[in-house]
Amino acid sequence: MKRTFVCAASILAVGVGWTSVQAHHALSANYTEEVGEVEGVVVEVFWANPHVHYYIEVTEADGSTRLWDLESSNLNGMASAGWSRDTIQVGDRIRASGQLGREGRPRLALDRDSVEVVE
Repeated sequence: MKRTFVCAASILAVGVGWTSVQAHHALSANYTEEVGEVEGVVVEVFWANPHVHYYIEVTEADGSTRLWDLESSNLNGMASAGWSRDTIQVGDRIRASGQLGREGRPRLALDRDSVEVVE
């Protein structure tokens, strides 16, 4: 019984490791190759793993507003690039570019180097 448990636990540990690597999606799952730019006011910052998200309210040509999800990398990636929880804050007006969301969804795979706070 003990040998069976050790064997099963080993297989599970290896399987979990492999699954977590395989489960991480490619950008192509949610984003197109097309690059776009948006400008809007940050209404929420989600600073947590697995990915940091900035939600911005973008004013459309007709005056209506639309909520966009700007998705970036994980906390370690953001910190390595010099970003912190306070780099972009709620109320900031930002302009950013990145890969556009599939099926016209209002989302962007954020290119951190393209983000600027505008007045």
